[in-house]
Amino acid sequence: MKDFTLFVISVLFVCIEGIAGERDINCVVDAIADKKTEISEDLMQEEISLDHKRIFLQNKTRASEGDSEGVIFKEITVPAAGMLADVLGADVNTVDSLVVKGEINEADFNTLWSGTFYGRLSSINLEQAVVENGIIPSNAFWHKEEQWPGDETIYVNGLRKLILPEGVKAIGDLAFSYCIHLESINFPTTLGSLGMYCFSDCISLGTSPLQLPEGMSDVPPMCFLNCESLDSVILPTTISHIGEGAFYRAKLSRINLPEGLRSIGNCAFYASNLLEVSLPASCQDFTGTHHFALNHELKKINIPLGVKRVPNCFVFNCVKLKEIEIPESLEIIGDDAFSTCYELLGLNLPEGLTRVESNGLWYCKSLKKLVLPSSLTYLGGASCMYMQSLEAIYCMAPVPPVCDEDPANPGRDHTFGNIMGEPSHLCTPNNIPVYVPVGTANLYASAYGWNYFNNFIEVDFSGIDEVHVADRTNDIVYNLNGVRVYKLIPGNMYVKNGVKFVYAE
Repeated sequence: MKDFTLFVISVLFVCIEGIAGERDINCVVDAIADKKTEISEDLMQEEISLDHKRIFLQNKTRASEGDSEGVIFKEITVPAAGMLADVLGADVNTVDSLVVKGEINEADFNTLWSGTFYGRLSSINLEQAVVENGIIPSNAFWHKEEQWPGDETIYVNGLRKLILPEGVKAIGDLAFSYCIHLESINFPTTLGSLGMYCFSDCISLGTSPLQLPEGMSDVPPMCFLNCESLDSVILPTTISHIGEGAFYRAKLSRINLPEGLRSIGNCAFYASNLLEVSLPASCQDFTGTHHFALNHELKKINIPLGVKRVPNCFVFNCVKLKEIEIPESLEIIGDDAFSTCYELLGLNLPEGLTRVESNGLWYCKSLKKLVLPSSLTYLGGASCMYMQSLEAIYCMAPVPPVCDEDPANPGRDHTFGNIMGEPSHLCTPNNIPVYVPVGTANLYASAYGWNYFNNFIEVDFSGIDEVHVADRTNDIVYNLNGVRVYKLIPGNMYVKNGVKFVYAE
């Protein structure tokens, strides 16, 4: 009678921490686990309830009751591809550690899988084997029919360690999917491609750093999905594309993104633990949404020059993010792109920016100054709500940017807060100074959304190079008449190092 050890992994439930306020936020996660043979067009687009969804993994023990034998090691040479089962015989279910020499094919991988699933096999050394065509076959250690009988229970194998030989050129789709005990695997220098889902749900895989070989061009979709023990990955200089969900919930803290990387797919680094992201200038294509969302340890990220739109939910709920480097090329900030970035201290929104979509800057509660360029024409619903630390707004647009209703609360909230102008303690304050171009205060005061505020101050922004807090300890500041000043007044223009600026407290 076999024992069963219950192992529970929540691959579908994601907890969004720290959400406050009245807005209802849904965690938009697709049901990945029951679509293992397909790749969704948009991994995160479908909004579904996940509170009750769990995947249960059951691990068959590799020894029968009362078996007191120690570790059994065996070294064998296969006379021809496909003969591993014949050579092993009954030992396939009793051996713990196996060294295989000779040529092996898909049938032999099936034998190896059988030993890890029905037997005790946990350590496999193929260093002196020759893999047919240099390809680890698809589904090599994931047999859906036997391992997933159709309910929410998944039976997993006991593979813990695998050494691959030089000469392996490719690893097929789902080759090691749900190998939850796999702790280490080497990547031969000859390896050129990985398959979709090939290491998905390998939750114990902790090789650090995990180094992908030079010559590899893609990290395919869902390749390292849910590899929650991964800490560090080194990508080769030849990588050009990181696919959809490639490192989804892989708890990486470090990864290099080399020059030459051109695109990052939907949810590629969703809910990882990255500390800092440095995107190369070559990376211009961000397909889908949520690329770096829920990286709760992320402190700093840049958006490469040339990018015109920040994707929806790009760094959504990165609650420790303090710094975002924004390029001069930027024209649009997408829905929820920077929302719930609690510790974001400053934003340099460039001239040329025209739109901030719904919830784009929602709940950036540490921002003290919001400077909006003259090119801005649209502020989406709730895009500037819950900025509870905001002390001043500088809007250089000669025509008030159009404000919109909050899509989550139509008829109640707009861009900045309550339509009735009654902010709660979490809302963006409505009594702060709003600096606008000379002659436009009445326009702003009567414009929908902007009429939330009651303290408009007209400023001559012509010729202004920047709006910032002057460093009065290291720089000499003059007024426009050339007189040195020691006490700066918010909203007034000054000159520092030959550059005119408006002082923001």
